[in-house]
Amino acid sequence: MLLTKRNEYALQAMVLLARRGGEGAAPARELAAALRTSPGFLSQIARRLAAAGLVKTRTGKGGGLSLARPPRRIRVREIFRAVDGELRVSQCMTEGRCTHLACPLYGPLRAVQAGLDREINSARLSRFVRPGKVAR
Repeated sequence: MLLTKRNEYALQAMVLLARRGGEGAAPARELAAALRTSPGFLSQIARRLAAAGLVKTRTGKGGGLSLARPPRRIRVREIFRAVDGELRVSQCMTEGRCTHLACPLYGPLRAVQAGLDREINSARLSRFVRPGKVAR
């Protein structure tokens, strides 16, 4: 799966939650407004993040979303995987081989995929929290 809007909004929502530090849960409507997206779309993303154990949800007064773990313990790969599965630069990366007899692109695409995998596996949510703001 290539990078999607769900991936982008999921990462941005997680960054906003990380920037809150210990300020409590963020109301879903507040997050949706900050991201300029619909509450319904954010709700879909939040459900997937919660199912993956990346966010906690609470209903009622003072409810909303909060991180389930400190930002330094959440990898970007986990966020992307939770909302859309593994990122692949090409379908042949998913299959593990090229379906064409002589594909000149498979080798270079495999190198790009390896770099992408390294980057998103090593990147942690805390990398995106602005300096000076607490990221626990």
